[in-house]
Amino acid sequence: MLMNDCFISRDFVNDDANATISDYGAHVLEWAPNGQPSVLWHPKAVHLSAGTAIRGGIPVIFPWFNSGFVDGHIASKNPKHGFGRISFWHYDKDTSTDAFARYTLDSADGHPDWLATLSGSTERPAAFNATYEVHCGAEFQASLTVTNTGDMPFIYESALHTYFAIGDIEHVQVSGLEGTEFLDTTLDDDPKRVQADEPITFDGNMVDRIYFAGGENRHDVVRILDERLGRMITVGKSGSKNTVVWNPGEDAGNAIGDMEAGEWRSFVCVEAANCRDNATTLNPGESATLSQTIHVE
Repeated sequence: MLMNDCFISRDFVNDDANATISDYGAHVLEWAPNGQPSVLWHPKAVHLSAGTAIRGGIPVIFPWFNSGFVDGHIASKNPKHGFGRISFWHYDKDTSTDAFARYTLDSADGHPDWLATLSGSTERPAAFNATYEVHCGAEFQASLTVTNTGDMPFIYESALHTYFAIGDIEHVQVSGLEGTEFLDTTLDDDPKRVQADEPITFDGNMVDRIYFAGGENRHDVVRILDERLGRMITVGKSGSKNTVVWNPGEDAGNAIGDMEAGEWRSFVCVEAANCRDNATTLNPGESATLSQTIHVE
């Protein structure tokens, strides 16, 4: 399906589900297993503009999270959340099917300033190949594999910033993170806390937390209980040392320019991630994979 002259989205329809993926950002816009409304949320009006990220679905956050994190401190890298979500990825038509898509992004396609930001050197910018694979059947799986194709190590952050469609944020519980350390990014200079032995709930205020794996608290499976839609969404993660949970709440949500008032109620983000102190270091020739699996009951 041609969205316009620059933005192409592709429909994947099979016996178990249907999905839509945009070449811009390798961005999954829709996934709905048969008999279910879309599991992924996007605003009523999707805005498309080169250099601007698409709201909703699954943005691919790469190679830094937010404004980046260097030597234990928040950095000031641009663009926010890296350039993966605002780049045109290459669609591999030879391997893709009605239930599988493969996209690639190579450093040769990147802006020199972005690559220098990633490596920390204008003289020796980072070199990489990123492959994003999506399986969209009755179960959904997405995997981001990054390979260092250069001769210098580099450090990168990544996340699959999944917006889950829900009935009402105040009637949702997120479980599986009990007993796990987290950072509340809504508070300045706030030390890490530990999630109580109870699910995360939402009351209309912003929730923006980065959970850290450690010891037995790997939180490889997170569940979203949606009372209004009467379903449970299970998110399995692999190669992920962080889980990010986000909802902007009423004040910030109603101020977001590409969302209508009240739309903040209809999604929650649960993200497989490697960020901050858990950023990935790749030596020349090495690869790393971040993946998530989504199942609906």
